[in-house]
Amino acid sequence: RLVLRRLYPLAIRICEYLRLSEIQGVSRILAHWACYKVQQKDKSDEEVAHAINQKLGDTPGISYSEIAARAYDCGRTELAIKLLEYEPRSGEQVPLLLKMKRSKLALSKAIESGDTDLVYTVVLHLKNELNRGTFFMTLQNQPVALSLYRQFCKHQERETLKDLYNQDDNHQELGNFHVHSSYSEKRIEGRVGALQNALDEYYKAKNEFAAKATEDQIKLLRLQRHLQEDFDKPYLDLSLHDTVSNLILDGHHKRAEQLYREFRIPDKRYWWLKISALATRGDWEEMEKFSKSKKSPIGYL
Repeated sequence: RLVLRRLYPLAIRICEYLRLSEIQGVSRILAHWACYKVQQKDKSDEEVAHAINQKLGDTPGISYSEIAARAYDCGRTELAIKLLEYEPRSGEQVPLLLKMKRSKLALSKAIESGDTDLVYTVVLHLKNELNRGTFFMTLQNQPVALSLYRQFCKHQERETLKDLYNQDDNHQELGNFHVHSSYSEKRIEGRVGALQNALDEYYKAKNEFAAKATEDQIKLLRLQRHLQEDFDKPYLDLSLHDTVSNLILDGHHKRAEQLYREFRIPDKRYWWLKISALATRGDWEEMEKFSKSKKSPIGYL
């Protein structure tokens, strides 16, 4: 009753006399006083916020976000934002900032907090609130949020990830994206098409190694499809090493030689591969014939 009559000093003295806990007594009275203070229109937002902070300080049990919410309800949005500066808990700041349509400030506060879940909450709110272009531009100015959103897209929205890389002209990541996408293709033509897109992006990124590896993979897939058709045996998705090894194990030595030449397999590697496969097959006649074909690059022991 004393609080409702705004007799705050007397109410506080009675709390102290009755030895009520800090949160149960003084803090509740001070919070009520602060909520009354924000309704006064005769002082500027800066003055009111400063006066409240001077009086409340770090008093246990005081929630600046609750006082800020009262200020917002009274139509004093700027005062609410200033009061939130004194709120130490980011988890309390961010929801109110979102409610006040101050999403960009909410994002900055969430990032400062280091709370990943809080950042995701704001980012997904922004995604629903802004148009696509503005949303991407907002993330461009916040590298931490952009990085987290990319992680989200990798698992949830693959096509959005492609749009992000396109906007950045990030040809390296676009190449990686197409390689990854190729593995979800059921048909060989779709897989080769995705790898061809990756090849184009790697050339734009000037990544010669990735481009050459992708080119070899396209060539290997096409050869494996022909082998599968010719021998009615699964060859698709095997590595180059396993493809050659299986050909030798099945006695298709000429086709194995073809891959050895086309992919420029090093001599030492090819000799070890062939000898191992022939030994597994127990084909000693072919082993002798092979040993006499040219001088062994790996010796004879």
